[in-house]
Amino acid sequence: MNKILSILLILLLVPSISYANKWHTKMKKKEKKDFAHYVLKAQSDNKMVFTLRNVPNRPGLYKFFDNLEDHMGVAEKGIEFNLSYSDIGHKGDWNRWGKPGHAQRFQIMEPYKETTKNGKTKWYRVGYYLSKDVYTPKHNLSLFDFKMLYGKGEKTVGPSFNISNNNFIWIFNTPNYIEKNDVDDLYYFDAYVVHLDHYYTDLRGKWVNILVNAKWAKDGFLHLWIDGKLRSSYFGDMMAGASSVRFKFGPYRNHMDDATDAGLKINDAVIRYSNVGKADSCDALWSGCDEIVGQLKKIPQVHEAVSVSLCKQFPNKPAQCNNLGYKKNNIKNPFK
Repeated sequence: MNKILSILLILLLVPSISYANKWHTKMKKKEKKDFAHYVLKAQSDNKMVFTLRNVPNRPGLYKFFDNLEDHMGVAEKGIEFNLSYSDIGHKGDWNRWGKPGHAQRFQIMEPYKETTKNGKTKWYRVGYYLSKDVYTPKHNLSLFDFKMLYGKGEKTVGPSFNISNNNFIWIFNTPNYIEKNDVDDLYYFDAYVVHLDHYYTDLRGKWVNILVNAKWAKDGFLHLWIDGKLRSSYFGDMMAGASSVRFKFGPYRNHMDDATDAGLKINDAVIRYSNVGKADSCDALWSGCDEIVGQLKKIPQVHEAVSVSLCKQFPNKPAQCNNLGYKKNNIKNPFK
C-alpha cells in the first residue's frame, strides 16, 4: 500500500502553473448552445469556457449524444471525449519539465468572474461514464478538479477526483503548506488522500454520479457522495488564504512520460459526461436531497475506502505520506 501511495502522490501533488493573465477561450454561440443542452446545469449553464491549454479540437475529439444507456438501464444525454495520445496541446502541458509527452487535456472551466469567492457554500454535480478499458498505469487521469486562486492567479491545486495508477483517488489540501517557492510563486500544501474502494461501487462501465458540497471558507467543509452514498466528509479550512476557487471538468492526463519511460503504451481514453453543474442548493442538481444531507454528521467521515493518508509535498521531491489508519477499529476521525 505504501508503494502505491508514493506513486500516486508523485503524480498528483504538483501545484498548477501560476498565471494571472487570461487563460481561456470563449465558446462560440453553437458550442454554448450544445453544452447547455447536453451537459451543463444550474449556475454552470452558459457560464463555462475552454481552457487555453486544451489539445486542438480535431474531428472526433468530442461529440454530443442524445441517449446513452448503461447495463443497469440508466440513460443520459451528454458529451463524449475520445482523447488520443497523439493529441498534442500546449507546450506547458506536453513539454512540461522539458520532456515531451507529459500531459494533455480538454477541460471546460469557469472564467475568473464565475469562480466562487471565499466564504461561499456551493454544490457541484458531475456525471461521468468511463469505459471499462480505460486504465492509467504509472500516470494520472483527472475527471474533474478545482484550482485555488490568489487574486487572479492559480497558485495551487484544489480538490480533485482522479484515476491514478489505476486507483480512484479523492484528494484535497489541508490548510498547511510546507514551502512557498519564490521562483514560480507556488504553494506546496499537505494533502489528504482518500483511496476509494472501487469494488464497493463500480466506478467504470456505467453512469456514475458525484455530488460535492463545499464551504469555501476558513471554517469550511468538503463532502463527497458517489451515487448517492457519502464517501468522504471533512471539516476544516478549505481556503488557506485563497480568494476564490475555480471548477473544471474534462479529461486531463498527466505524467504520461512516466508510463512511456517504462515502456507502457498510452491508449485512447473514452470519457463521457452528463449533468455537470454548480448551484447554491442540492435541490438544483439532485432529486432526493433529504436523503443526501441526512447522511452528514457534525464529525468527519470516510466510508468504503482502502486507506486515508496525510501527505507532505516538497518542490521537486517525492511526497512523504503517512497512512492514518482508517481501517483500524473505533477510529473517530479518519483525518487524524
